[in-house]
Amino acid sequence: MTDLYLYQTLHLTAGRTRNLEAHVAVLDAASRRLFGRRYIPEADHLAARIGALAAAERYPSGVSGFVRLELGPEGEERLLPAGVSLYRGYAFRSLTPTGVTLVYDIPFSEAPTSVREATAAWARHEAQRRGAEVAVRCDTEGMFRSADDAPLLGISGHTVRITPGLASVERQLAAEAVRATGLELREEPFGRNDLPHLDELFFVDHRGVTALSHCDGQPLMTLLSERIAEALEGLFPKK
Repeated sequence: MTDLYLYQTLHLTAGRTRNLEAHVAVLDAASRRLFGRRYIPEADHLAARIGALAAAERYPSGVSGFVRLELGPEGEERLLPAGVSLYRGYAFRSLTPTGVTLVYDIPFSEAPTSVREATAAWARHEAQRRGAEVAVRCDTEGMFRSADDAPLLGISGHTVRITPGLASVERQLAAEAVRATGLELREEPFGRNDLPHLDELFFVDHRGVTALSHCDGQPLMTLLSERIAEALEGLFPKK
């Protein structure tokens, strides 16, 4: 496959892929916009292939696993194992890393491309060089865009703000989980100047919720983000 591709990281529980149709829709929209071609796989066949890969990799049934779906400019498709979780389902991750704000942009497109992924990897390296684990992306005005290349949310009191951004599966799930807790959700810009007024700062990716312990040295709590993580997993009734 060419080095240029679109990607999604899929979450599996007991060998079954969550949100598969939504992930396919993201890839289809990005492929039409960037490559000029549709992506319309046969859903049952794709799900079976993903399940077969998880089985071949001996993913444990008691915890979640992850699979990458990559899509090239000519419609070429690749499935890759992406490891397993410590948890079953979307979780509030026990890791509460420190974050540092970095001003950078994504070349060409905000879509989930290999270019965006490589840019985020460089940002992560720079964050580590500065003594933090997570790069909190800002624009030139200091407004937050993402954290570790995932949707970023901040909590003040009982209000949750989510940074404006491109539609994604994780972004939609985060919004649904916040609403399920009864908290107020606002999609509006916020950034460095708001840090002293934020109680919590967290991001949502294919693994679940990761809350930051500090950002630019500002200490943060984790109380409501834990509730949101529980609500996120609650969107998927146990079978």
